[in-house]
Amino acid sequence: MPFRKPQAWAAPLTAALAALTLASCQDDAGPAGTGQAPYVVTTAGGAQMVLIPGGTFEMGSAAGRDDERPVRTVRLDPFLMDRCEVTQAQYGCLVLGNPSHFKGPDRPVEQISWADAALYCNKRSLAEGLEPCYDEATARCRFDADGYRLPTEAEWEYACRAGTRTAYFFGDDPRRLRDHAWFAANASKQTHPVGTRRPNPWGLFDVLGNVAEWCNDVYDEAAYAAGPAENPRGPDDGERYVLRGGAWSSSPDACRSACRACDSPGFQDACFSRDAIGFRCVRKAPPATGPRGDEGPAGAADAPPPAKVGFLYDDVFLRHETGPGHPERPARLTAIVDRLRAAGLLARLVPIKAAPAADEWLTTVHSAEYVARVTAAAGEGKTYLDTQDVPIGKASGHVAVMAVGGVLAAVDAVAEGKVARAFCAVRPPGHHARRDRAMGFCLFNNVAVAARYAQKKHGLAKVLIVDWDVHHGNGTQEMFYRDATVLYVGVHRAPFYPGTGAADETGEGLGRGFTINVPLPAGSGDAAFAKALAEALEPAARRFQPDLVLISAGFDAHKDDPLGGMQMTPDGYAALTRLVRRIADTSARGRIVSVLEGGYDLAGLAASVEAHVRALME
Repeated sequence: MPFRKPQAWAAPLTAALAALTLASCQDDAGPAGTGQAPYVVTTAGGAQMVLIPGGTFEMGSAAGRDDERPVRTVRLDPFLMDRCEVTQAQYGCLVLGNPSHFKGPDRPVEQISWADAALYCNKRSLAEGLEPCYDEATARCRFDADGYRLPTEAEWEYACRAGTRTAYFFGDDPRRLRDHAWFAANASKQTHPVGTRRPNPWGLFDVLGNVAEWCNDVYDEAAYAAGPAENPRGPDDGERYVLRGGAWSSSPDACRSACRACDSPGFQDACFSRDAIGFRCVRKAPPATGPRGDEGPAGAADAPPPAKVGFLYDDVFLRHETGPGHPERPARLTAIVDRLRAAGLLARLVPIKAAPAADEWLTTVHSAEYVARVTAAAGEGKTYLDTQDVPIGKASGHVAVMAVGGVLAAVDAVAEGKVARAFCAVRPPGHHARRDRAMGFCLFNNVAVAARYAQKKHGLAKVLIVDWDVHHGNGTQEMFYRDATVLYVGVHRAPFYPGTGAADETGEGLGRGFTINVPLPAGSGDAAFAKALAEALEPAARRFQPDLVLISAGFDAHKDDPLGGMQMTPDGYAALTRLVRRIADTSARGRIVSVLEGGYDLAGLAASVEAHVRALME
């Protein structure tokens, strides 16, 4: 979609704006992380960009419109591209005001002119100490600068196609567009939060639909016939710029990877824009991010993390005293450690050291008042917290803080590639703990804190939580019930404690559809759990495309467990683990952090954990 070129644009940038960063707005900046991308870089400002590998591709479409022909072979250098369209939250961090018609911090900014988009690129460059690409007086781009700019047409189409030659990056059937794009047939005449459709094979979201995206190039109908084969760019002069990708108002034809001038939303030039137009930024790839080459998305930059499994354990977890005869007792952990040592696995695991979790992370899911109450309760001589099913001793508050901190250390190890996966042998467990109340043996919600930590600390924006404890993880569900960035899938016995987890509990508001519960009857065993988890998890995870998988690994559905009343075996837990691994390997670069929840028969627990860890190590 081409538009008129302005004669002048952009007021001078101020020193105050240069001091801004995107980091303060990172929480609302939309999805980030790695997904299926070759490599993801976190910018100095906190944004997530995909490294698009250098290579060649066939640009255009022989079956398309006149200005998409002839098809030509184009070669490009590597470059970095925003994983999502620039959101209103990101834009507002650097530019005063929000021009968008459809308001929402995680929706794409729209009603953006080409000039406004280029100005944002300059401001973002200055905010991160980079050299701006655009000359304010002429609107020309200096491609040798290291700052942000709009993509060329060739860069945009190459990144959108992600190695494909079909009409769309998912094939030729436009009926599948609903899964990947917001367009006229499913958008309800509005934009939607970025990253809520499935990404392309390189992990880019919304390259089709939602809002059409400005390219750097001036439009030339004959560009394909005349352009160079090496890093082609549009002509120096002209009246209109190019838009790509289609929008919420577009037909399927306008969302094709090669479409240049389809479904124009009406006359407008580069100084004015409607609510179907936005943008994303690119910049040239720093040399350290990977070599230029033709290896495609599976090149050196896409090397998988080392196939090592981390193990988080500390003797401090034994100091949480629950009283004589209580099923959640220190011997649970010693049984696990002894079993792993006897099986020869302990020496093969990478040890992860626990450290106390800072309040700033605990309060991402718990209230500050509750955090203070937990840490103070033991010192006040209390023997239980909130309810009699949460017994505590004098060290319990400290132990609970260490348990969360240990899980966060495991997230660090996985996110930083030090290990591929990790298992955390911690207590007290966590998935019943609510925002401001202890419950069901649980003080702090270890997995919930880990999810928020992964998002905020490591930019892993989409987190999948799989909970196969025999009891429903009511606390975890409650914390993310209105959240579209965390997919919670729970398989558990029902009716049973705590009385939640019905199949019709599916989330609310933006989180509707991001909670999935599969209640099972008493006596269910390996086959029932595997079938339930496969049918619920696999299609949902394919749509969600998580960046990290967390497991609330309860082993109290074991056939010998005194509390569970189910018939699971160690082989059954190994099968569940392999199923979750397939999900993680497909979309999350294999990243899994598994956290112990229940399991109260010592022999059954230890054998099940051994099977689980072996499957993580495969």
